Amino acid sequence: MLNKELIKTRFKRSIKTYDENAFVQKTMADELIFLLGEKKFKNILEIGSYTGILTERLVKKNPDFISYTALDIISNSGECIKRIDDRISFLNVDIEEFTTEKKFDLIIANASLQWCADFEKVVKKLRNFLEINGTVALSVFAKDNFFEIKDIFDVGLNYLSIDEIGKIFQNRAEIIEKEYELKFDDIFDVLRHLKATGVNAITNKSFSICKLKDKLKIYKQKYGNKLTYKPLYIIYPHP
Repeated sequence: MLNKELIKTRFKRSIKTYDENAFVQKTMADELIFLLGEKKFKNILEIGSYTGILTERLVKKNPDFISYTALDIISNSGECIKRIDDRISFLNVDIEEFTTEKKFDLIIANASLQWCADFEKVVKKLRNFLEINGTVALSVFAKDNFFEIKDIFDVGLNYLSIDEIGKIFQNRAEIIEKEYELKFDDIFDVLRHLKATGVNAITNKSFSICKLKDKLKIYKQKYGNKLTYKPLYIIYPHP
């Protein structure tokens, strides 16, 4: 079960180190922007804005937006967003608790909705917020994301498969799977990377020094100093 308080705590701690370590999340943001094509959007809802990696790219692509609402459960995310464009309305709220009568022609989230307790329920909610002919553009993580961590440390989120996500979107979404492998100089750099990007919010499980050393030794023997991201890009409705 997701611990939202742990998620808040870990991401608050990593907000200053996130951007310089979020190599894959930046690539994912660029890919989302690319998949949106040349279409411009006027009323935007961004979920999980955090440091504004995606926000900055979206504002550059849509400088003449009418309204832009950014949500994040991390309160100091708002400072990052306001520095990008003070026209953006930032709300410190969980998407699972967010309600609005407003309609949006673009609802977008980059590497954030895996932190939802009920992804399917959130998707249904997003459809209600969408204007006719509007677009939902999401990047999330697929099964086998961080499979090395799951294998060695037996911790990880319950990522959905492409088929499961396809059914949630009633097979009307375009879903693209990618894989990015990060290689580090040292096995401890893998753990530092997870901490610097807040991804250690997966669990508060801890190990003794001896146990941790044993597990890291096995990790290095089996996988070297690498970590595998497996994102999915979802565009709904399918063009």
